[in-house]
Amino acid sequence: MARRADGGVDVEWHTTAARHEAGSPNVIGVYSIASACKALTEAGFDALVARENHLIATVRAGLAEVPEVRVLSLFGDDAPRVGVLSFVVEGWNSSHFAAALSAEYGIGVRDGLFCAHPLVRTLLGSDPQDPGECGAPEAAPGERSLNAIRVSFGAGTPDEHVERFVGAVKELVRNGAQWKYRTEDGRCVPDRG
Repeated sequence: MARRADGGVDVEWHTTAARHEAGSPNVIGVYSIASACKALTEAGFDALVARENHLIATVRAGLAEVPEVRVLSLFGDDAPRVGVLSFVVEGWNSSHFAAALSAEYGIGVRDGLFCAHPLVRTLLGSDPQDPGECGAPEAAPGERSLNAIRVSFGAGTPDEHVERFVGAVKELVRNGAQWKYRTEDGRCVPDRG
């Protein structure tokens, strides 16, 4: 770009692919990804995989002790895992269960159909093409709704967090929620009134 004597500017546009680049490159993002890759490599992938396998085995074993919990799995129990597990709890609307875990135990999970609506509908035993009720947070506990709960953890998750999660699931199933809940903006939330 060159400034002209009349105060205007002359602009020269790139003729290569660079002409489609807007602003500055995401240098911070690139550096962050490179740093994360370096840290993962230094930690050792085998150690990370072993740690996540230990965590998933602990969660699965704990949830297996609760007959009302059904873990959702597309590939079966022996499939390789990452630190994500989806499940439903008989007698509970998943939105209500997730809200109770959050409000009463400080444990954050996801509920709904996630980014895989047809897959989750299939795992829940419904027609994957049927839009059906997505979440149905206003459904009473025990009423069937087309949603699930997803818990995530990784190599940095302490064992005590996993044990606390499993304990909270067992306690909620055994004793029920201690707070009252209502639907607000399509989400199940504690009723503070």
